[in-house]
Parts: sequence; C-alpha cells; structure tokens
Amino acid sequence: MRAHVAGAAASAALALAWLGLSWWHPSVTYHFGPPLAAAAWPVLLRARLHHPARRGPALSAVSGGFLIAMAALGIAAAAHWLLGPTLLGRGSVPAEEVLLAVVAALWGWRVAERRRRAWFLPAEPAHQGASPSSPTEPGQ
Repeated sequence: MRAHVAGAAASAALALAWLGLSWWHPSVTYHFGPPLAAAAWPVLLRARLHHPARRGPALSAVSGGFLIAMAALGIAAAAHWLLGPTLLGRGSVPAEEVLLAVVAALWGWRVAERRRRAWFLPAEPAHQGASPSSPTEPGQ
C-alpha cells in the first residue's frame, strides 16, 4: 500500500512540475513531463517492493501513472500551454506526448514485473541463510 502511495505521489509531483514549466514557458516544449509521470509509479512500486510486482498491482500502477500523465496533458492542452515545437518538426505536441507516455507506461510495466532488478533500482537485500564470504578465499 505504501508503495502505491509513494508512486502516485511521485507521478503527481512530476506532472505538476511539468504543468508549472509548461505554464511558465508555453513556447518551449518539455517532452519529458508526461512520460516521467507515466513511468514513475510502476518504477517506484518495483523499487519499494524489492521483488517483482504481481500483475494486478503492476497494472494498477501503470494505469494510475498513465491517467495522471493524461490529466496533466489535458490541462496543458486546454490552457494552450503546448505551443512549442514537436520532436519531429511536424504534427501536434499533445499527440507526441501521448505516444511518449504510452511508451513510458509500457516500459514501466516491464520494470515493475521484471524478475531481475534494473541497474537504476536499489540493490536487493541479502538472502537469508547465505553464508558470507570469508576473507581467506582466493581473490579476496
């Protein structure tokens, strides 16, 4: 439960920070906001659990992060704060942000359910019953 609250808070904080930047500089496109908001919740879920998330909690984290990202995108689009350029030079910024958020959410789902920990997550706790290596072993 605490992992979900932390993930929701992180997604909301990133979305709010992105909204603040979009309001402050509407002619600059900050492409990182919705993707970070979409991926933060599932990534933090996995980081706090210290084991792969089950499908249900992982899916709820991915859905929650994506919904927060889309809510922020809707607010920014309605307020006309997305006047900057697109990454490709044509098309619309909101469509590009939706695509980036979908990719980030799918990546977040992969991280949340992954068996092996990713390089950016904290180390796993030591397994119980594992014998510590002795300093007399070769190579020590």
